[in-house]
Amino acid sequence: MKLKMVASQRQPQSSGRVRSTAGFTIIEVLIVLAVAGLILLIVFEAIPTLTRSGRNNQRKQDVQTILEAVSHNELNNSGNIPITSDDFLHYYKQDITYYNTSSVKYIPVPDATPTTNGINVYADAAGNPSHAGPETSSEIVDIYNYQKCAIGSQGKSTSTGAGYNDIVALYSLESSSSVTVPQCQQL
Repeated sequence: MKLKMVASQRQPQSSGRVRSTAGFTIIEVLIVLAVAGLILLIVFEAIPTLTRSGRNNQRKQDVQTILEAVSHNELNNSGNIPITSDDFLHYYKQDITYYNTSSVKYIPVPDATPTTNGINVYADAAGNPSHAGPETSSEIVDIYNYQKCAIGSQGKSTSTGAGYNDIVALYSLESSSSVTVPQCQQL
């Protein structure tokens, strides 16, 4: 009857030394460390993309909420969009988390200085340009009445074919190359 040796038992080598087969070799440890490092590298590369995507999604939701607030105010004020106060955002402020709702600026004429961090509302159809945009800052939303998103021009609007109830928001999203991507959203 022959008995097999268990791998964890010590086996004498030809030189007379005893060799233990239990444990890991240095190569096995290095391979495990290399794989772990590769996994960490992939995770750390994905985190900025995920956070940028989250901010862009929040911007889109905020713009939709702002457009809904302007439209709601327009319906309650005989077709006029708000021009003197930020009361139109009163019931919506808790839903806007990215843009600065305390910095809402009403711009009755095109040569007025817009805000650099918040929401600009261009309220006068006669004062609006025939083409507007694109917005280059991801911190600003420009709202135009009597405008439609221009077809074939990303992030631009036009007054051609627009009516009194057409409202657009011009804003920008972040891209992976730290360049903003202009957007036009129409209500």
